[in-house]
Amino acid sequence: MKWPVFITADLAGQSKVANRAFVLIQDFEYTKYLTESPWVLMTSQELPLEPPVATSIPLPDSSRNDFTGMSLADVNAFVRTHKDVLERLKLSPYTWLVIDQKGLETSTCIVCEDIEQQFRACRIPYEKAWSMTANLDIANMGFEEYVDEEAGVQEDGTWKWQPFEGESKEREREVELKREKALQELIK
Repeated sequence: MKWPVFITADLAGQSKVANRAFVLIQDFEYTKYLTESPWVLMTSQELPLEPPVATSIPLPDSSRNDFTGMSLADVNAFVRTHKDVLERLKLSPYTWLVIDQKGLETSTCIVCEDIEQQFRACRIPYEKAWSMTANLDIANMGFEEYVDEEAGVQEDGTWKWQPFEGESKEREREVELKREKALQELIK
Protein backbone atom coordinates (compact mmCIF):
# COMPACT_ATOMS: atom_id res chain seq x y z
CA MET A 1 0.00 0.00 0.00
CA LYS A 2 1.23 3.50 -0.85
CA TRP A 3 0.57 6.68 1.12
CA PRO A 4 -1.17 9.70 -0.36
CA VAL A 5 0.44 13.12 -0.06
CA PHE A 6 -1.76 16.20 -0.28
CA ILE A 7 -0.15 19.60 -0.79
CA THR A 8 -2.54 22.27 0.41
CA ALA A 9 -0.04 25.13 0.09
CA ASP A 10 -0.14 27.31 -3.01
CA LEU A 11 2.93 26.16 -4.92
CA ALA A 12 3.10 29.14 -7.27
CA GLY A 13 6.81 30.01 -7.30
CA GLN A 14 7.58 27.36 -4.66
CA SER A 15 8.40 24.30 -6.76
CA LYS A 16 11.97 24.11 -5.39
CA VAL A 17 10.67 24.10 -1.82
CA ALA A 18 8.07 21.44 -2.65
CA ASN A 19 10.66 19.23 -4.39
CA ARG A 20 12.95 19.56 -1.37
CA ALA A 21 10.07 18.54 0.91
CA PHE A 22 9.34 15.49 -1.25
CA VAL A 23 12.99 14.41 -1.09
CA LEU A 24 13.12 14.83 2.68
CA ILE A 25 10.02 12.70 3.36
CA GLN A 26 11.62 9.72 1.59
CA ASP A 27 13.02 6.82 3.57
CA PHE A 28 16.81 6.68 3.35
CA GLU A 29 17.25 4.03 6.02
CA TYR A 30 15.31 0.95 4.93
CA THR A 31 14.36 1.40 1.27
CA LYS A 32 16.08 2.31 -1.97
CA TYR A 33 15.59 6.00 -2.55
CA LEU A 34 12.81 6.64 -5.06
CA THR A 35 12.72 3.16 -6.60
CA GLU A 36 10.84 1.96 -3.53
CA SER A 37 9.09 5.21 -2.61
CA PRO A 38 5.71 4.74 -0.94
CA TRP A 39 4.45 8.30 -1.61
CA VAL A 40 1.86 9.30 -4.21
CA LEU A 41 1.18 13.01 -4.72
CA MET A 42 -2.54 13.63 -5.03
CA THR A 43 -3.43 16.64 -7.18
CA SER A 44 -6.90 15.77 -8.46
CA GLN A 45 -10.10 14.91 -6.67
CA GLU A 46 -10.90 12.73 -9.67
CA LEU A 47 -9.24 9.48 -8.68
CA PRO A 48 -7.55 7.31 -11.32
CA LEU A 49 -8.96 3.98 -12.48
CA GLU A 50 -5.72 2.07 -11.85
CA PRO A 51 -3.36 2.12 -8.86
CA PRO A 52 -0.92 5.01 -9.34
CA VAL A 53 2.83 4.63 -9.26
CA ALA A 54 4.92 6.44 -6.69
CA THR A 55 5.53 10.09 -7.50
CA SER A 56 8.98 10.78 -8.89
CA ILE A 57 11.15 13.81 -8.26
CA PRO A 58 11.18 16.48 -9.58
CA LEU A 59 7.48 16.75 -8.92
CA PRO A 60 5.13 17.04 -11.89
CA ASP A 61 3.72 20.41 -12.95
CA SER A 62 1.68 21.77 -10.07
CA SER A 63 -0.49 24.19 -12.02
CA ARG A 64 -3.54 22.04 -11.25
CA ASN A 65 -3.94 21.00 -7.66
CA ASP A 66 -7.50 20.53 -6.39
CA PHE A 67 -6.25 20.41 -2.79
CA THR A 68 -4.66 23.88 -2.71
CA GLY A 69 -6.13 25.86 0.17
CA MET A 70 -7.96 22.92 1.75
CA SER A 71 -8.00 22.54 5.52
CA LEU A 72 -7.06 19.34 7.33
CA ALA A 73 -10.79 18.72 7.86
CA ASP A 74 -11.41 19.09 4.12
CA VAL A 75 -8.65 16.62 3.22
CA ASN A 76 -9.88 14.18 5.85
CA ALA A 77 -13.44 14.46 4.49
CA PHE A 78 -12.11 13.70 0.99
CA VAL A 79 -10.22 10.64 2.25
CA ARG A 80 -13.21 9.37 4.23
CA THR A 81 -15.58 9.88 1.31
CA HIS A 82 -13.26 7.95 -1.03
CA LYS A 83 -12.04 5.31 1.43
CA ASP A 84 -13.15 2.30 -0.62
CA VAL A 85 -11.75 3.69 -3.88
CA LEU A 86 -8.44 4.57 -2.23
CA GLU A 87 -8.14 1.03 -0.87
CA ARG A 88 -8.89 -0.40 -4.33
CA LEU A 89 -6.16 1.85 -5.72
CA LYS A 90 -3.77 0.53 -3.05
CA LEU A 91 -3.58 3.96 -1.39
CA SER A 92 -3.92 4.10 2.38
CA PRO A 93 -7.09 5.77 3.66
CA TYR A 94 -5.78 5.38 7.21
CA THR A 95 -2.44 7.20 7.09
CA TRP A 96 -1.43 9.99 4.77
CA LEU A 97 0.58 13.20 4.63
CA VAL A 98 -0.34 16.86 4.22
CA ILE A 99 2.15 19.55 3.29
CA ASP A 100 0.65 22.94 4.05
CA GLN A 101 2.01 26.49 3.84
CA LYS A 102 3.25 26.41 7.44
CA GLY A 103 5.05 23.17 6.61
CA LEU A 104 6.82 24.69 3.62
CA GLU A 105 7.93 27.55 5.85
CA THR A 106 9.07 25.36 8.77
CA SER A 107 10.28 22.15 7.02
CA THR A 108 7.46 20.17 8.59
CA CYS A 109 4.53 18.18 7.32
CA ILE A 110 1.46 16.69 8.90
CA VAL A 111 1.13 12.94 9.35
CA CYS A 112 -2.57 12.13 9.47
CA GLU A 113 -4.24 9.07 10.89
CA ASP A 114 -7.92 8.20 10.64
CA ILE A 115 -8.80 4.96 12.38
CA GLU A 116 -12.45 4.09 13.03
CA GLN A 117 -13.55 7.67 12.34
CA GLN A 118 -11.03 9.05 14.83
CA PHE A 119 -8.90 11.62 13.02
CA ARG A 120 -5.58 12.78 14.48
CA ALA A 121 -2.70 14.70 12.98
CA CYS A 122 0.87 15.42 14.05
CA ARG A 123 3.14 18.17 12.73
CA ILE A 124 6.53 16.54 12.28
CA PRO A 125 9.87 17.34 10.58
CA TYR A 126 9.95 16.07 6.99
CA GLU A 127 12.81 13.72 7.83
CA LYS A 128 10.73 11.91 10.49
CA ALA A 129 7.50 11.55 8.47
CA TRP A 130 8.34 8.22 6.83
CA SER A 131 9.10 6.54 10.15
CA MET A 132 5.90 7.72 11.80
CA THR A 133 3.74 6.88 8.79
CA ALA A 134 5.28 3.43 8.35
CA ASN A 135 4.94 2.54 12.03
CA LEU A 136 1.34 3.75 12.21
CA ASP A 137 0.52 1.88 9.02
CA ILE A 138 1.73 -1.47 10.33
CA ALA A 139 0.47 -0.75 13.87
CA ASN A 140 3.99 -1.23 15.20
CA MET A 141 3.67 1.94 17.26
CA GLY A 142 0.75 4.11 18.27
CA PHE A 143 0.08 7.76 17.57
CA GLU A 144 0.65 8.61 21.23
CA GLU A 145 4.26 7.44 21.03
CA TYR A 146 5.08 10.24 18.59
CA VAL A 147 3.38 13.20 20.22
CA ASP A 148 3.78 15.38 23.27
CA GLU A 149 0.50 14.54 25.00
CA GLU A 150 1.08 17.19 27.68
CA ALA A 151 1.21 19.90 24.98
CA GLY A 152 -2.17 18.77 23.64
CA VAL A 153 -3.62 19.76 20.31
CA GLN A 154 -1.98 22.87 18.90
CA GLU A 155 -3.67 25.94 17.40
CA ASP A 156 -3.53 24.47 13.87
CA GLY A 157 -5.33 21.28 14.95
CA THR A 158 -2.22 19.10 15.03
CA TRP A 159 -0.39 17.44 17.87
CA LYS A 160 3.17 18.49 18.60
CA TRP A 161 5.80 15.91 17.64
CA GLN A 162 8.06 14.58 20.36
CA PRO A 163 11.40 13.01 19.37
CA PHE A 164 12.43 9.63 20.70
CA GLU A 165 15.25 9.48 23.18
CA GLY A 166 18.08 7.10 22.54
CA GLU A 167 18.07 7.15 18.73
CA SER A 168 21.42 6.03 17.36
CA LYS A 169 23.38 9.15 16.39
CA GLU A 170 25.69 7.10 14.17
CA ARG A 171 22.80 5.57 12.23
CA GLU A 172 21.10 8.96 11.98
CA ARG A 173 24.27 10.45 10.48
CA GLU A 174 24.45 7.70 7.81
CA VAL A 175 20.86 8.42 6.82
CA GLU A 176 21.52 12.17 6.80
CA LEU A 177 24.45 11.73 4.39
CA LYS A 178 22.21 9.80 1.97
CA ARG A 179 19.55 12.50 2.25
CA GLU A 180 22.09 15.27 1.59
CA LYS A 181 23.31 13.41 -1.51
CA ALA A 182 19.75 13.16 -2.83
CA LEU A 183 19.22 16.88 -2.27
CA GLN A 184 22.44 17.68 -4.15
CA GLU A 185 21.27 15.54 -7.08
CA LEU A 186 17.99 17.46 -7.13
CA ILE A 187 19.84 20.77 -7.40
CA LYS A 188 21.86 19.65 -10.44
